[in-house]
Amino acid sequence: MSNNRDPGPPLNTFIVRFWRETGAGEGRWRGQVQHVQSGERIAFADKGTLMSFIGRWVQMRGEHERLS
Repeated sequence: MSNNRDPGPPLNTFIVRFWRETGAGEGRWRGQVQHVQSGERIAFADKGTLMSFIGRWVQMRGEHERLS
């Protein structure tokens, strides 16, 4: 008996860290995201940079329809 199960999408795991920088004036939120499988990581200060990094490995919902 063979197992013909669809393995599903590739596994992508991310570690996301957030912290608030304090100093002169209001503190700003900063972060770092790491793609566990590749070890690649970046620092970010806005949602767009974070999502762009994640989007390199993960096809976001609705993106398939836009690419077709």
